[in-house]
Amino acid sequence: MIRLQIPYRLVLLNPRDFDPAEFDALCRDYLERSRRSPVIIEIFNDNVQYLLFLNEGQLYWACAGEREQFQPLKLRDFFLKIRRTQFPQIIVYQTDIILYHSLLVYLQRKPELKVSSALVDLEELLENTEKDYASAILSARNPGTFILLRYHERKPLACYHLRSDRGPAADAREDFLVKVYTITAKRPLEINLFTDLTVSHAEDVRSLPSDFSGAVSSFYLSQPPRLVVRLKGRPLKTYPFAGEEMSIGRLAENAIVIDNLSVSRTHATVRSSADGFVLRDLGSKNGTLLNGKPAAEARLADGDCIGIGKYEILFQIPALEGAGPEDLDQTVIIPHFRPETGSAPARPDADAERALPRLFRRSCLEEYPLAKERTVIGRRRNSDIRLPGFFAPRVTVEIVRKGAEYVLQKVEGRATVTINGEEMDEKTLAREDLIAIGSEEFVFKD
Repeated sequence: MIRLQIPYRLVLLNPRDFDPAEFDALCRDYLERSRRSPVIIEIFNDNVQYLLFLNEGQLYWACAGEREQFQPLKLRDFFLKIRRTQFPQIIVYQTDIILYHSLLVYLQRKPELKVSSALVDLEELLENTEKDYASAILSARNPGTFILLRYHERKPLACYHLRSDRGPAADAREDFLVKVYTITAKRPLEINLFTDLTVSHAEDVRSLPSDFSGAVSSFYLSQPPRLVVRLKGRPLKTYPFAGEEMSIGRLAENAIVIDNLSVSRTHATVRSSADGFVLRDLGSKNGTLLNGKPAAEARLADGDCIGIGKYEILFQIPALEGAGPEDLDQTVIIPHFRPETGSAPARPDADAERALPRLFRRSCLEEYPLAKERTVIGRRRNSDIRLPGFFAPRVTVEIVRKGAEYVLQKVEGRATVTINGEEMDEKTLAREDLIAIGSEEFVFKD
């Protein structure tokens, strides 16, 4: 196997034999360092290369590479696999946030273009990239070589290759061309162009509590959270948390289906985030309770009780020891939970809920009912619709209901907001209007 040569700012730990007994202490140390600057831990042998990404004091994402192909890993699987790897070595790198994000894009996204450096006019490719894309990444790779060129706001921001401690540089474009042309004279490189720069965290990411005193690995090797549906205190069914989000509602498409008139078609979601797990009400008619109090959006902790209609859903984070969800009794059926024939009875508010205007988010195929007088879109945690990612635009947009009309207003920020390709700060929305905020696109549906 030929390792991916990670560009870096500084080597924090030179190559040495990996000792599983020391890894928890080492991992905790570098988690603390990642509060100041992102960190990447590499563990490898002759057959496999593992990469673990750390930032802001948390584990963010992991992957495994074999034969120059990388696959994402759950954090739980990462800790299990490194224990079984024979004769591994470990290196720890410090990066800057731009390089950190660029590496995640390279490892997570599919390129817009893939071509040999011997078959493309590289300068023409760069000119077209600068003309056509506000932000982009070009990579150049062959066995033993890996170079990244980062564009931001149509300008070459930085070129990364091996030790890259200068950060953003005015000559990044020229630096990239010289490196690629020099290496191509001996052996062609594979050129990849990335224009989708969105990245995501590991599927089972969880925030490591500041007062957690156990081994870091044990925190992620514990069983995933589970949602226990109860009626009048009686457990009915247990759902292990799977994926990034579980929806709760009356429609059969939900992960947890409750066919009851007090439950909206899509009532609420429980979603994993870099900070833990978040409960969110989706504009349901009867609302969602958390520990007996109304909750539009709230962080979940072990033992919290979610109230939806007549039902309670207990949120549990199992300890490392003891039975997992697969050991629990799954045979009890909730009355009318999944109707086998026919459709659910109509509710008095069904037509009104269906008539609510919505925003359709293209990147994740989600719809957001505009049930509030004012819906906020932005980076902040309290936004109704969040724009995640390291390079999410620093802009706040509101959609305000004014009688029967919905008006989009740009509240703050320098980033542009376009509607149907035209930059504007305010507009009364019409059906199928296409709203672009940074790389995110929303379609207004009424």
